[in-house]
Amino acid sequence: MCVAGIRRRVPRRRRGRSRGTARARVRGGRLVSTSQPATPAPAVHAALEALGADPPQVHEGAPHGVWAAAQDCLEFLAEVLVPGMRTLETGCGASTVVFAASECRHTAVFLEVHEGEAVQRWCAQHDIDTTVVDFRAGSSSQVLPALAPGDLDVVMVDGCHGFPFPQLDWYYAAANLVDGGILVVDDTQLPAPYELRRYLEADPRWSRVRVGSQWVAFRRVGSGSLDEEWTSQQFFQPTALRVKALERKARAAVGRLRRRIGG
Repeated sequence: MCVAGIRRRVPRRRRGRSRGTARARVRGGRLVSTSQPATPAPAVHAALEALGADPPQVHEGAPHGVWAAAQDCLEFLAEVLVPGMRTLETGCGASTVVFAASECRHTAVFLEVHEGEAVQRWCAQHDIDTTVVDFRAGSSSQVLPALAPGDLDVVMVDGCHGFPFPQLDWYYAAANLVDGGILVVDDTQLPAPYELRRYLEADPRWSRVRVGSQWVAFRRVGSGSLDEEWTSQQFFQPTALRVKALERKARAAVGRLRRRIGG
């Protein structure tokens, strides 16, 4: 059950596709951008090249054992990640390599143990340290509620894509994002991630910063719990319900006017 009045609405901000992403850093618990060019470190650049040539074979049943985030998504991560950042993703694969190569304090939540082992082997072969990565095998619906990751700078939703997993992953993981933290939702060409994207684009607690080939990135506006009652989510009401609400208000206004005239 939701508890009414959990958090105050934040002002709506105008959204738009950004022309670029500056290198980010943390100041006073808030993720902020700097004016420095977003140039990945040499180790991260080398990891991107290796991933493009020979990605880790993580997912059984996938073409060549690979279901990986698009190259432009990996490049975006390389732009915003900074050593020491606290990060979390659902899923495991090429993106996990980028988090590790960027020396983030990273947590990866994924379904099968062998997925994490495949990434660790690949990283060992390419001299990428994975001791900074906390590999958590298990369904995100069970792992995330029990996880206490603390404040996070970047969250990536790229685990199970069937409804309601993207929504669950967002709810449990993104609640830990600091003000200004980055959320990446991958595979938005699929129904459940697409619906999550639609909601986030309407919610004033999120500001869209990048639209990729099949992914989207948002910046958190505010911080804390994502709990809300439906009465605080008028921004996401279907058109038919909004029309009915206006009709009820109009009928009530007419009734008041008639009583006033009749009285």
